[in-house]
Amino acid sequence: MSRPEEYTIEKTVWRSGRKNDFGDELVVAQGCVDNQFSYIMAWEVKAERPETFSWNGKVSWFPRMHWVDRIPPNHIKVHNYMNGLDYYIKKHKHFKVIDDEVYIKYMKDEDNNLYHPTYTDIKYNASAKTRAIEYVLWFNENQRQLDTYNRLLSTSKQAKKRRRKRAQKEINTAND
Repeated sequence: MSRPEEYTIEKTVWRSGRKNDFGDELVVAQGCVDNQFSYIMAWEVKAERPETFSWNGKVSWFPRMHWVDRIPPNHIKVHNYMNGLDYYIKKHKHFKVIDDEVYIKYMKDEDNNLYHPTYTDIKYNASAKTRAIEYVLWFNENQRQLDTYNRLLSTSKQAKKRRRKRAQKEINTAND
């Protein structure tokens, strides 16, 4: 039998807005799991309860999952301001290190002669924080579907198109 993981949670870094029946909110918190810096999906609890960890005097956290924040070799972590999430970018493709300084490659936009970083459209190689946030969003959507429809909805393109068409039809008939 494996030993339980040891959590030390410092603070909440992202809020999902989803609350359970007890008023606890599902959040992404920052802390350590077995002394490794991590991002943790947890319920933020406004009291110190026996099932929670890391009481800070105001709130405590009940962890559900975690993602260890390990930056791969020859990568750096950047914040993508377009979507507000963090990603890892590769040294040889997007940046260089010269005398311990990081130089990021900029591309020229042909339409308006503006320069922008080469990583602005990056969607792959998500950081631990980004993976945690994306998982909580996915988890919340699945729970919403289960609560609303008692089943998970199909993710196929055709099913989404049918739902969109049905919703549009309901909106049009409501205006009559």
